[in-house]
Amino acid sequence: MSKNSLLLVDPNFKADASANCHLLLKITNDSFSYAVVDKDSEQVNVIFDKQGCENVEQDLKYAFETDSYLSKKYGAIKAALHTSNFIFIPDEWFDADNLAVYSKFLGSDGKIYTKHHDELGFKTLFSLDENVEEKLPENTIVYPQSSPLLALFSHLSGDALLIDFTASSFNILFVKDKKINFQNHFAAENAEEFNYFLLLIIEQLRLTESIPIYLEGIINEDDDYYNTLLKYFNNLYFFLPAGKQNSELLADMPKHYFSGLLALDLCE
Repeated sequence: MSKNSLLLVDPNFKADASANCHLLLKITNDSFSYAVVDKDSEQVNVIFDKQGCENVEQDLKYAFETDSYLSKKYGAIKAALHTSNFIFIPDEWFDADNLAVYSKFLGSDGKIYTKHHDELGFKTLFSLDENVEEKLPENTIVYPQSSPLLALFSHLSGDALLIDFTASSFNILFVKDKKINFQNHFAAENAEEFNYFLLLIIEQLRLTESIPIYLEGIINEDDDYYNTLLKYFNNLYFFLPAGKQNSELLADMPKHYFSGLLALDLCE
């Protein structure tokens, strides 16, 4: 295990119980994490996280070759994958019989995936890096990286900004007037780069200092990213896992680290 990875395992987890579990995988451009959740008890049995991946494709390949927890048979496997090739299409504009017409907007000639968000009134169309996708088990249900954030929409009250951090990037969702107003992903190697993007977002979305800011992923109170946000906003909150999962594994961990990963199990 590398120095920038974490593996937590419930000592009571039985290998032969994996068929009753879901395997959740969150694969960004610079990190790789997974959770094993028992769907009978909603117990989180395994948590793995690796930040600062220089080559996610190789790390993923190595993990599936060497990690015994990834080779088990699961009731379902869900994976949220980073991609810059995605668009949102309102339901009234969507033509399921002519998906090829959307390829020019995706910037890719690869396979087009569709995820429906009926409660939000639009669909996500996306394509994936085949080199990453082919490392996953054949029966994996794939989602774009935005899906766990979108799944948390109903858990936000009123206008709000939700930010999911990795060690060197962040994924952002802006809700206004009970609608998804903005969603995107940005790479930020340090707080100075984050500050640049944050100022741009504040200007373009016309954010005020009083809007609630919900934080999940790799961010801590009083670190550089948190203090950068404090320069512009008054209401910062750590967003805890929104599902029914419970875990002794997370008792001594900042639970917001894994909110985005565990939200994947809310995705249909």
